[in-house]
Amino acid sequence: MTEYYKVQFENMWNKNEIKYFQNTLLEWFDLNKRDFPWRKNGISNYELILTEILLQRTKAETVSKYYNVFFNKYPDWDHLVAASIEDLEQIFKPLGLFKHRANRLFKIAQEYKSKNGVLPTNRDELNESKLSTLYISNAYELFVLNHRAALLDVNMSRLLRRFFFPKKKEDVRNDKIIQDLAQNVIDIKSCKELNWAILDYAALVCKSKNPNCIDCKLNSKCTFFSMSSLINVDDVVDDFQTKIIYDSEIPMNSNKPLKVVSLFSGCGGMDIGFEGEFIVHKDSINEILNPDFIEKKYDENFVKLRPTKFQTVFANDILPEARNAWVSYFKKKGYSSEVYRTESIVDLVKMHKDGLKVFPENVDIVTGGFPCQDFSVAGKRNGFNSHKDHNGNFIKTEIPTSETRGQLYMWLKEVVEITKPNIFIAENVKGLVNLENVKEIIQKDFSTTAGNGYIVLNPMVLHAANYGVSQSRERVIFIGIKKSALNAKALEELSKSNIIDQYNPYPKPTHAFTLKSKDLKMPVKLASIFSGLLEPDVSTDPAQMFFSRAKFMGKHCQGQTEINLEGISPTIRAEHHGNIEFRRLSLENGGKMIEEVNEKKFIERRLTPRECALIQTFPPDYDFVIPNNNGRFFISPSAAYKIIGNAVPPLLAYHIATRIEKLWSLYFNQNSNGSITKSRTKPRTIPIVTE
Repeated sequence: MTEYYKVQFENMWNKNEIKYFQNTLLEWFDLNKRDFPWRKNGISNYELILTEILLQRTKAETVSKYYNVFFNKYPDWDHLVAASIEDLEQIFKPLGLFKHRANRLFKIAQEYKSKNGVLPTNRDELNESKLSTLYISNAYELFVLNHRAALLDVNMSRLLRRFFFPKKKEDVRNDKIIQDLAQNVIDIKSCKELNWAILDYAALVCKSKNPNCIDCKLNSKCTFFSMSSLINVDDVVDDFQTKIIYDSEIPMNSNKPLKVVSLFSGCGGMDIGFEGEFIVHKDSINEILNPDFIEKKYDENFVKLRPTKFQTVFANDILPEARNAWVSYFKKKGYSSEVYRTESIVDLVKMHKDGLKVFPENVDIVTGGFPCQDFSVAGKRNGFNSHKDHNGNFIKTEIPTSETRGQLYMWLKEVVEITKPNIFIAENVKGLVNLENVKEIIQKDFSTTAGNGYIVLNPMVLHAANYGVSQSRERVIFIGIKKSALNAKALEELSKSNIIDQYNPYPKPTHAFTLKSKDLKMPVKLASIFSGLLEPDVSTDPAQMFFSRAKFMGKHCQGQTEINLEGISPTIRAEHHGNIEFRRLSLENGGKMIEEVNEKKFIERRLTPRECALIQTFPPDYDFVIPNNNGRFFISPSAAYKIIGNAVPPLLAYHIATRIEKLWSLYFNQNSNGSITKSRTKPRTIPIVTE
């Protein structure tokens, strides 16, 4: 694992995916088909063939309006054969491309005349005729020869590319991949109807500009929708997601029976940690203290952690780039994009109070990294008196104080009251602890959840470097546990001011950064996690290739220092305006990596998004920078820096998750079958994304 992964697309010939595509479109077509004269019963072969010529590079609605004009003048082959090129040019002028259409149709008419009205009867004859262009010959096969053929044009190509794999657009006449895919897709008994369904859907829903992704019947499995930054969060409406019945539409993995609702999810640092089964550097794991962490060893550098019993059934964040990154990663694990909501937590709670189905039922854990900018040392530190609202916009008018960004933890509390999980976990930056009474106020507020129904433990500051993260990053963790769910002994122990280790849910350190012990490993060096990572100019990983080009601004400014490869990184920041630390500085600017600069001739540069992600312990197969086909990005480097810096280190979250997992049966009564909990999810009724 010396180079990092590119975007992975689903198998375009996956039979289950194709069947889902076919069934969904045919069902949609039954209710939404367009009414055109050439689709009516009893249409002659002559009209069918010529209509396809009229439809080339022309909207069907335009051809429909012109249909009677053309066929009233040229109702059959005899009238067409008698026409001159000039006659045909004249009648085609309103449609455009009149010379091209006239020339093609004139040659077809003359060929029909020379063969005494005998049309091709098989594919070989068709290939030798004037009807042998890709689209027209396929249409001829479909409508005249009654063969299964695809009406492959730019519209069908667009829909197939977007759904199955957003590859670079090519001329369909030369694109053998899309031709083969199209043939596989339409190869069913209702071939003609499916062709029309695809063309209608491409025209009405999956349009070339401003596609209606939100209302699309295919979006739960569509690769374009799961990755595209074309979706405007402001356009996300209730109708699309509020119809979801989570317990029936999000099937549970029987090996992961504990349901997690994730709030302020960002790109999923906490969620990855709670799910487990991700890749980290081997130095980040202390096998003496945690011998059960590693599921698989890849090579001399990387290991894969075992999965936990937790499954994320709901995630949310207002940042579209965070959503795109989250969906791109979790789709590889079989998760539907519908798990992730992009409304603010305030709006979600209000929707619930209006009677809409928003949150899942029978939730086991709620996690939430409520916004930290108002408590962070790196921010303005406005605390509760935030200058931004719950959507991240600057406050210009009077709004309720509880809806400001600095008090969104109160809305997390509301979600806990709605979902009633056994445990909730809230996290924020250490800076919160240093603001006067803030920690105590938040702890007290959390303690009133569900009418004082939760024990809220004293919050604890965890230093990420003590848990195998090569970074100076501290987070304050709040843990609340539902009293009514606890057994008598657990309730007694957790109610004490000093909780014994056996019942303490906070994880024990594994690495010696701020403390010392013989069983602790040394802090993870940056040199270790960067081992085997190629320089941007030779890498094929977009997250390594594209990085901040902000110039060195002097040591007096934030983010102008060179990292120490023999130590840990400074805190990875969320902002991207020249404060990303330097991977190396030039010697003139005080750089100390003489060998890299003088001998290897490596340039002065800042940390790449991939390097920042590895520092944060995100797995190397997480796609943080995703280019699209027009030189821009689905997820840009700037967006990647932001969502990476905002995240909880997945490995730190994994320590919290595995500790709680171990304590679950100690805290809560087991089911009669001996499992730590029973999956309370109804049978699966719709397919979920699979790799």
